[in-house]
Amino acid sequence: MNVLPPGRPINPAVWDHPTMRVALARHDISEVYRLLGRTGVSQRQIAALTGQSQSEICDIVQGRQVQAYDLLVRIADGLSIPRGYMGLAFTDGATQRLATPDRASKDDVMERRTFLGIVSKIVMGAALTPTELDLLAVAPFHTPVPNRVGQTEITQLRALTKALRAYDAAHGGGSCRDAILAHTHWAGSLLNASCADDVRPALLSAVAEIKTLAGWSAHDLGLAAEARRYLTQAVRDTQEAGNAAHSAIVLYHLGRVPLDNGDGREALKLFQLGQISAQDSHSPAAVALLHANEAMAYAQLGDARQALTALRRAEDEYGHATDDDDWPEFLTFFDHSALRTSAARVHSRLGLTDHTHRQEAITRLFTALGEVPAERVRQRAFNLGWLATCVLADGDLTAGAEVGNQALAAVREVNSTRLLDALAPLQAQAEGHRQDSDLTQLAHDIRQLRLAA
Repeated sequence: MNVLPPGRPINPAVWDHPTMRVALARHDISEVYRLLGRTGVSQRQIAALTGQSQSEICDIVQGRQVQAYDLLVRIADGLSIPRGYMGLAFTDGATQRLATPDRASKDDVMERRTFLGIVSKIVMGAALTPTELDLLAVAPFHTPVPNRVGQTEITQLRALTKALRAYDAAHGGGSCRDAILAHTHWAGSLLNASCADDVRPALLSAVAEIKTLAGWSAHDLGLAAEARRYLTQAVRDTQEAGNAAHSAIVLYHLGRVPLDNGDGREALKLFQLGQISAQDSHSPAAVALLHANEAMAYAQLGDARQALTALRRAEDEYGHATDDDDWPEFLTFFDHSALRTSAARVHSRLGLTDHTHRQEAITRLFTALGEVPAERVRQRAFNLGWLATCVLADGDLTAGAEVGNQALAAVREVNSTRLLDALAPLQAQAEGHRQDSDLTQLAHDIRQLRLAA
């Protein structure tokens, strides 16, 4: 390989190569450095030009992402990359090059004519050539991170997280997964920006909120390993922020991963860790949430005594929470309807094997269904599924089939693997009544829906 002599500037033509232009537009500095290496530019020369250490250059070449705006600008200026190629502020040189008649005017006219021809072909129903399809491709572009993060950015971050959380609750994790991941990536990159010392805890907490949502949406799609990774990152962020209540809520979400996958013992350990943070936070609502989920774990393990004890503690603690309390956004989902839903599910689980809990479960589920906000479609679907299961277990086949079909209709509105898995007890109950044509059809419909997922 020809190595560029030290001190010789990089040939500007390098930046105009199509592969290099795509890498620059994507801020794929790893690829930029690799492409430079193929033209004879050594890592030592890159380090000298950009002011980075050779070890840092090596890390980037091996895949480390560069997201900080200041560093991107330093790399662009050090290597004499036209800033416009990276979506940064234009340098004078880049502006001049873009403004040159031979380069800008002629190229722009040709490009517009080309796209006019493509649009005409699309409208007329003609097939596009591979070259024309390539012209329509848009390289991914990562928005540069601001130099400094303040309360404005944190407020915007939380507002979008809140909107995505609401959409997830209404339509399931599969409905907005890509948007959540993009928002999570952006939020994480803000941690690399500078901010005031008194702002950083709020930033960490805001980032933890979207990471929690990323983990929860992964869990909703059956991606347990990915869910654990995002949620564990969120625990780390809340711990660094010194927010005990937030740590407790993230640990609740983390505990739900094994709980919903049938491992009540592991779930209990995580809920108990969360309970430590909840107690430290002096938040009755957080303490109640952890107790309520401990109750569900005990019910799953078949320990009715412990389940009911934990449930009573949850209800007692929640009674100490008042509307005047300053409830953080990450805890507002745990309202009266959510507590009653938890209680109903405890009795539903116990009612599968003990008829004494079945009527209590049915009563509580009816109450919970009347209280669940309309926008929480997924929660309503869960409750309908459990209600149908309990009604069938109690022997009312007609009502069970009717509610079961309501549950099935609700599940179809939500993109959630977890919700489909939760239909298993209802399917089992319906399959136990093969003499009933309505229930046979219900079991068949559930089976087909789950197989199609």
